[in-house]
Amino acid sequence: MSTRNGSLSIGLLTAFTLTVSWSPLQAENIDPLDNGSQYAWGENVGWINAEPAGNGGPGMQLGDFHVSGWLWGENIGWISLTCENTGSCESMPYGVRHDGTGALFGMAWAENAGWIDFGTGVFVDPSTGELSGYAWGENIGWISFRSNGANPHVVTTSWICDPPPPGPIDPPHLMLSKAGPTVAELFWDPIPGATGYDAVIGELHALRNDPNRFATATLGCIGDNMTGIAAAFDGNPPPGDGFWFLVRGANCGGVGTYDSFGPGLAAPRDPDIAVSTADCIVP
Repeated sequence: MSTRNGSLSIGLLTAFTLTVSWSPLQAENIDPLDNGSQYAWGENVGWINAEPAGNGGPGMQLGDFHVSGWLWGENIGWISLTCENTGSCESMPYGVRHDGTGALFGMAWAENAGWIDFGTGVFVDPSTGELSGYAWGENIGWISFRSNGANPHVVTTSWICDPPPPGPIDPPHLMLSKAGPTVAELFWDPIPGATGYDAVIGELHALRNDPNRFATATLGCIGDNMTGIAAAFDGNPPPGDGFWFLVRGANCGGVGTYDSFGPGLAAPRDPDIAVSTADCIVP
């Protein structure tokens, strides 16, 4: 698991039009006790509601690795927490993410207020689901998610990870197809207990020389804590060489395995990949 792979560079972001739409599949999980634990406070913009349409509406939803839905600012309108809301993930990828252990990071977008950075210290308590800390809006200043001061408030989600579950046991069944001259598409079946997936790529020639050398044969992480069951890689191996791909499951309690458990497994892969400096791991 990694907390920062694929994070956005603010310098590459430009403005676009936000269109509000949602489906029941995007229902929020805020304020599970219905006690009003749904409000953040913007020092320059007032109250921001993480459950703006009540139970089952288009509010914020937080999972092990994914944050989706919307916030509503009384003075700034809708705040989108993921490009999935706006259908812009190919042209303008953005979104707030969760590292599975309580830290949020990434960017939200408000059409009337610009980019809002959650990587400045927003956390969720794995024992209580209570958010704390501050997000930073480039045009609106600080947004507080918890305070006992003059304007007491807290945002609470039903997500918790206490006690942490065991990491997924089964390895996914991985399939590969060619989507273009240099594009490989990976697909895998969901596995029990997994809420996210890591995928790594490596050099095949290095394994031919020594099947136990995943420490040197692993080239990099092509997707960390992915909540879908597909990924793509664009690139060609050197002449006479090839690429291999491996996928493992993950959840807030830990990661699964890259091993296959089959008779062809010469030695465990996980220890060597873990020390390769190219794994999808928490720094």
